[in-house]
Amino acid sequence: MGLDLDIEKEWDVELARHGVSRDATGQDANGTILSFPPPPPPKELPKLPTASVLPLSRPATSSSEAPNRPLPPTPATKNASSSSRPTTAYSDAPRKPSPTRPPPLKPQAPLRMNPPTRPGTAASQGSGLYGPPRTLGSSKRLSWGSMASSRRPIKFGEGKYVNVELVPQPSDDLDDPLNWPMWRKELNFGSLLLMVAMTGVMKTIFLTVNAQLAESYAVSYTSVAALTGVPLIMSACTGFMSLIVSRIWGKRPLYLASMLLVFIGTVWNTNVASSYGQCMAARIFQGFGWGAFDALVLGSIQDTYFEHQRNLRITIYSIVAVSTTWGPPLLGGVASQSDAGFSQQFAILSVFFIVAVPAIVLGAPETVFDRAYTFAQTPVTGASSKYKTSLPLAPRRLLSVETATAYLAKVKPQSYRGQADFSILLQAPRALVAPTTILLVIVSFLPYGALWGLTTSLSLLFNPMPFVLSPSSLGALMAGPWLLATATVAAFSLSRVWHTRFTPTKHMAAIAGGSLLAFVGVLTFGLHVDASMTPPPDDDGSTSVFALGYLGAHVNFPAVSFTLAILAAGVAVLDATARPLVHASTMFTSSNLGVALRNTTDMGAGVGCWRALFAGVLVIAVPNAVWSWDGLKALCIGLAIAQMVVAAVVGSVWWLWGEGVRRWDGRVMRLVDLEMLKRAGSYFETD
Repeated sequence: MGLDLDIEKEWDVELARHGVSRDATGQDANGTILSFPPPPPPKELPKLPTASVLPLSRPATSSSEAPNRPLPPTPATKNASSSSRPTTAYSDAPRKPSPTRPPPLKPQAPLRMNPPTRPGTAASQGSGLYGPPRTLGSSKRLSWGSMASSRRPIKFGEGKYVNVELVPQPSDDLDDPLNWPMWRKELNFGSLLLMVAMTGVMKTIFLTVNAQLAESYAVSYTSVAALTGVPLIMSACTGFMSLIVSRIWGKRPLYLASMLLVFIGTVWNTNVASSYGQCMAARIFQGFGWGAFDALVLGSIQDTYFEHQRNLRITIYSIVAVSTTWGPPLLGGVASQSDAGFSQQFAILSVFFIVAVPAIVLGAPETVFDRAYTFAQTPVTGASSKYKTSLPLAPRRLLSVETATAYLAKVKPQSYRGQADFSILLQAPRALVAPTTILLVIVSFLPYGALWGLTTSLSLLFNPMPFVLSPSSLGALMAGPWLLATATVAAFSLSRVWHTRFTPTKHMAAIAGGSLLAFVGVLTFGLHVDASMTPPPDDDGSTSVFALGYLGAHVNFPAVSFTLAILAAGVAVLDATARPLVHASTMFTSSNLGVALRNTTDMGAGVGCWRALFAGVLVIAVPNAVWSWDGLKALCIGLAIAQMVVAAVVGSVWWLWGEGVRRWDGRVMRLVDLEMLKRAGSYFETD
C-alpha cells in the first residue's frame, strides 16, 4: 500500500510540472481522467512449484524487456464534439515510446517446401524432422538420403532440355560423374567403346582359320575350337567376378587390369604359330580381360549419363558390340592368307593399343560415386529451377598446365573404396539367379549357342574336300549374320516405343518371332547342307562324295550365309526383350532409382555371363556332332525343335505369371519382404 502512495505522489509532482492538477477523483478541470501508468514488473518473480507447468503462447522475455500487458486506455474528454481529435492538457509534452506488443509469429512453412520443391513423397508424409523416417511396422531406419531428397530443389537440364528433370538427380559435388563436362563423359564413353570393339574382334578372330590351326598344331578340330570356347567361358567367370569386386574397389581398377591382360594376350598371340599350349595360354589371358568390358560398361554408361542422354549411348554400345563381333571375320580371313597366317590379325590388332592404352589410363576415370551421403549433407542448395554448378573462382583455360595437373590428379588407379559387407557382395550373385534372368537365358541360350557353334564349325565343314574354301571365302559367309544382326539390334534399340510401351503382347510376339527365325535358320542350314551332300538316286556309289566338284557344287553358299543371317536375327530379337524386361522387373522390386540402376546392371550382365558360358560350351561341343553330314542334320533338327518347345513353355510362364516372376525377383534379391511391402516410398529417392 505504501508503494502505491509513493507512486501517486510522484505522479502528482509530474503533473504539476506541466501546470496540471487533478482532484480526488483523478480528473482535471476539463473532466479528463488522469490515471498513472501501471507499475513496472518486479525484479524477482516468485518461484513456481516443480510440478507446475504453465502453457506459454510465445517465447518468454527477459526481465529487461517491456512487459507484454495491454496498454493504458486513451484519455477521453467529456465534450467529444468540441474537436474531432481528443486532446489532453499534456499532449504537447514529449512522450516516451510506449511498450508495444511483439508482432504475431507467422506460420513457418515446412522445410521441404522452403524453397519450393516438388510435393513431398509418400515416404516423407508424416515423417519426423529430427531423424530419418521409419518403415511402417519395422524398426529399420531409412537412409538420410531418402529423407533429404524430398527437401532438395529439383535440378533440370540445360539448352533444349531446360524443362527436363534430371534423372537421376545429381549431387552438388563437381566430382560426381553426372556433373562432369560433356567432353569428359564422351571421352570416357569413347575409351570404353574402343576396348569393347577390340574384345569383340578377338572373340571371332579364329572362325575362318580353325582348319589351318588344326593342321599347323597337329591337334583335333575340337582342340582348336577350344581356343574360342575356353576364353568365352573364362570371360563369363571374370565378368561375374567383376560385378562383385566393383562393389568394393570400383570399376576403374578392373578396367586397367583387364586392359593389361588383353594387351599381354594379344602381343603373345603374334608369335605362337608353332605352340598350341602357348596359343591357349594367350587366349586365356584374353578371356580373363574380356569379362570386365562385357559386364561393366553398361553400368559406366548409367553412372555418367542422365536418362534422356542414356538411350543413344546404349544403342551405340549395342551396335558396336554386335558389329565388331560378326563383322571382322570378313577382313580377318583376307589378312590370314598372308605369309604370317593368323598371326597377322593379332599384329594388326596390336597397333590399336597405341590409342587404347592411353585412352583407358587417362580417359576412363572412376565412375562409381556414392550420392547418398552427399545428398544428406547438402539439402536445399538453391531455389533456381535450372541446374547450375558453382562457378570457379577465376576463369580457367581448357588446355593449360593447371587444368592438366588437376585432371591427372583425378585419374588415380584406385579412388573408390566401398564397404565389404556380406550382403553387398551377394547382390550380383542374387541377380544372376533371379527368375527373370534365368528365364531370359533359357529362352535364348539355344539360338545363341547354335550361332556360335555353327559359325565356329564353318571351317570344319567347308574347308576340306569337296569345297576347299579359303579363309577369305569363309569370312564372306559371315556377311549375312553381320548385316542382319546389326540392323535388327539397331532397329530395336532406336525404337523408343519398344522400351517405353513394352507390353506382354509385344513380349509374346517377340518371343514367338525370334524363336521362329531361329527355328527357320537352324533347320534350313542343316537340311540344305545335308541335301546338297546326298548322292543323287541314279548314282551307283562308285564316286566319292568328297570328290572335287561332285557334290560340293550343289551347295548354295549365299543361301548358307542367309540362313545364318536369319539365325542371327532371331538371336537379336530374343535379346531385344532382355532390356525392357529387366527394366520392368527392377522398377517393380527396387525401392528407389539408385537400387533400380544397380539391379539393371547386375541382371543385364548376368544374362550376358550365362550366354557366354553356354556359348563357350557349345563352341567346343558342336564340332564333335557335325563332323559327319548326318550328325549336322540331326543336331539342327534337335536344336530347332527344342527351341520351339522352350519358347512355348517360357512364354506361357511369363504370360500367366508375369507379375509373380517379378515378385520372386524381389524375394530372391532380398529387395521385397513382408516389411518392405508395407513401405510407401518414392521410386525417385536416392539409395
